[in-house]
Amino acid sequence: MVNVSLVGFGRVGRDIFRQSLEEENINIVSVSDTADKDNLIYLLKYDSIYGKLNHEVHNSDEGILVNGKKTVFNTWKNADESDWKSLNTDIVILATGKPQNLDEAKNHISKGAKKVFIASTPVDFSNIPLLVSGCNDETISLESDIISFGSNTANAVGPILKVIESEYGINEVFLTTVHGYSNSNRLADVAGAGFRKNRAAGENIIPSITNSSKVIESALPILKDKIASFSMTVPVPDGSTIDLTLNLKTKTTKDEVNSYLEKITENDSLKNIIGFTYDPIVSSDVVGNSLSGIIDGLSTMCIDEDKLKLIIWFDNGWGYASRIIEAVKSTERQFE
Repeated sequence: MVNVSLVGFGRVGRDIFRQSLEEENINIVSVSDTADKDNLIYLLKYDSIYGKLNHEVHNSDEGILVNGKKTVFNTWKNADESDWKSLNTDIVILATGKPQNLDEAKNHISKGAKKVFIASTPVDFSNIPLLVSGCNDETISLESDIISFGSNTANAVGPILKVIESEYGINEVFLTTVHGYSNSNRLADVAGAGFRKNRAAGENIIPSITNSSKVIESALPILKDKIASFSMTVPVPDGSTIDLTLNLKTKTTKDEVNSYLEKITENDSLKNIIGFTYDPIVSSDVVGNSLSGIIDGLSTMCIDEDKLKLIIWFDNGWGYASRIIEAVKSTERQFE
């Protein structure tokens, strides 16, 4: 049994909690969030994207009981306020959505956590190991005390770039994430920092910057200075896609690439991480999908045998949370 404490109970935090309920050997011992406890419990039970939680939830003085299992709720904002030793916490998952620095992560260890998983990007990519499942598993060890899981975009596209680089070689990569809106976007036009992000997300396609290229370079150093990334927020609550354009070193064809990717997503290295489909799917079809990304074989294009375009679908947070759950399960023996 692995005892887990969640810091942050937004989209990814609740996704992790929901998925943990299907795992016998994961116990969410606590949730830390400054929001009102009753509101947090309500949002766990009733979700506009995933629907009503199919488990018995009861409020308690300290937190909640789900299927009779207790989870303590507190308002600890940072490591200085925490006491993970008193909760017998094995892993703290920082799911605030904000980049995290090494000092804060180390402070959680000093407060009694045995390990810290960061469900976002690190502030400094040079001093925190960054794991993208299916991409750099062989170089990042789950024995590390502190691990970042990067971004959902990097998880969706990183493993695909790895196998394409291995098979064909890559000269340049341009990726555009077409992303469902999130809590960081505006419901209506409101003045604030910046300009475009202040516009109503339900009414506009909103261009924005992203650090996905830096995350991918960290996981795949062979692509350093070869990749650029951009993002477009669109008026859907979930179900996103990546428009991936590559200049290859080796000539190929659309059918050859599709055949290769379909085959490799069925083997052990990418199986249950990246999928492949010829079905004519749309964004809502990937909501609740636990894969990091799904290659859309119908949309593959190739020009001059070395310019390739791929479309990859993914759920904004569910697949990302699935990789974190898998990592938690893999560490169980470390806490026996």
